Amino acid sequence: MDTWRAMEALVETGKVRAIGVSNFNKAILEKMVPQCRIVPAVNQVEIHPYNQSPELVKFCQENGIVVTGYCPLGGTKISVMDDDYIKRVAEAHACTPAQVALSWALSRGIVVIPKSTNELRLKQNLKKVTLTSDEKRMFAKIGKHERKVDPGRDLKDLEWIFHEDKAECPLI
Repeated sequence: MDTWRAMEALVETGKVRAIGVSNFNKAILEKMVPQCRIVPAVNQVEIHPYNQSPELVKFCQENGIVVTGYCPLGGTKISVMDDDYIKRVAEAHACTPAQVALSWALSRGIVVIPKSTNELRLKQNLKKVTLTSDEKRMFAKIGKHERKVDPGRDLKDLEWIFHEDKAECPLI
């Protein structure tokens, strides 16, 4: 919390407009938010149809924390664009599976930051598709739960942040 308090001080001086976190799960945020003078403006986390994190997204949105989803299309080891359901929805809307996955995240109020170096895909990624309520609901039924980036941290691993039990920062 010392680092967070220092960042809050920067906001108060006017040198910084907003501060946020990355890869914080719900348990960590539940512990952190009550101790903040300034709630994080954003939590940047891996979000895609195979890593939906509904409880984390709900907690962030209820507490005014914008969720920014990195790897919204999965990545090299996880390709949501090969998912049968997503491909069927893309076909129904005459668009790409990537546009469907990005539109799904946007429909949940998540800011997405897809990565591409291909000019055509960059342009395609800007086209939002309006998904039906049923299509959005079906995303929750996708049975895969995979992550490209697994920070492997939970509240127990990060007790030192909150100075509990005089825990020390682990060597990273």
